[in-house]
Amino acid sequence: MSNRMIARTGRLVVATAVALSAACAGSNAARSDSAASTSTGSAAGATPQSTAASVPAEVTNATNFHVLDFVAWNNHDVDVFRRLHTADVKVNFGGNQTEGIDAHVQALEPMWQPGGVITNHNPIIAEGEWTCMVGVLGPNIKMVTVAKWRDGAISEEYILSNMLKPGAAKPAVSGSPVASISNQNAELKRLVGAEPGWSCNLERTAEEKMVIAIGKAGGTAAEQMVFTQ
Repeated sequence: MSNRMIARTGRLVVATAVALSAACAGSNAARSDSAASTSTGSAAGATPQSTAASVPAEVTNATNFHVLDFVAWNNHDVDVFRRLHTADVKVNFGGNQTEGIDAHVQALEPMWQPGGVITNHNPIIAEGEWTCMVGVLGPNIKMVTVAKWRDGAISEEYILSNMLKPGAAKPAVSGSPVASISNQNAELKRLVGAEPGWSCNLERTAEEKMVIAIGKAGGTAAEQMVFTQ
């Protein structure tokens, strides 16, 4: 992603984060599954309905994922982290499964260590209720997250960090993909930094192990990534 795009995305993240912080401070009774987009609308004096009608779901979801990593994760802000997941969120982290936001937070807390900062999202893929992003954790650890969103919060999350070397054979998969995502919205690059041509498939092997394949149409070998469980 170019410096100009990083700056543009950063401004969008900061604006959303400010609105989220205001909403969190104004109501301690907010539920875990309240949408970040609703908080943003409330802070600006707009109704959730008008916000949903004017902003495509993939833009809201991709923006909220930026906030989740760059604001909540990097700053260990558990309140914002909880608000960006539903109360009943189901998470599969490399084969380790949790259900519910409390269990998810408990499982991740040991990873909130100095230096465990997410510095980049690339590529960024968003379509409808799904997002797929590769984040860089620390100096060079790549981690992919495929998320299904409900009302601006993650209801299902699939996370893998075992990336195969370029050119390595993709494991055989079974059945239809759990999710197939591609950048269809032409405005995604301007709004959230999502380059056109990228796609992501979340699949499973016959042994029910996750495989996440990411690629760019006409891209190089380095732009074809496969993560396995």
